[in-house]
Amino acid sequence: MVKFRKSERLCSRKSIGNLFVNGNSLIHYPFRVIWLDSGAERPFPVKIAFSVPARRVKKAVDRNRIKRLIRESYRHNKNTLYESPLFLNRTIDIALIYVSGEIYEFDYINTRLKELLTKFIREYEAVKDYL
Repeated sequence: MVKFRKSERLCSRKSIGNLFVNGNSLIHYPFRVIWLDSGAERPFPVKIAFSVPARRVKKAVDRNRIKRLIRESYRHNKNTLYESPLFLNRTIDIALIYVSGEIYEFDYINTRLKELLTKFIREYEAVKDYL
């Protein structure tokens, strides 16, 4: 069973602020990804934060449901990132932002997140030499 541990979550305000100021961005509807190499020593190569803006989804119940669906989908698909040779000696911070105003079912979110992770790996591979 694959788990999504507390130590894999990006919680530090300083790290999140730095990520939004200096990070690179990628959009794959209904998600926007912002990432930044952190350079910190830690047991997991990726730390991630999830966000569903209140501007897009008004009800807190709906925002929380979407975040739960995204976290579950990420938990199932995070091995795509962890098994990539790009992240063997690197640590990276990621913010995953839901940009749609609609509430989609798990299957759609899961499919789009899989596509996003493979697209992110290709984009990161192209940009990593400049970081």
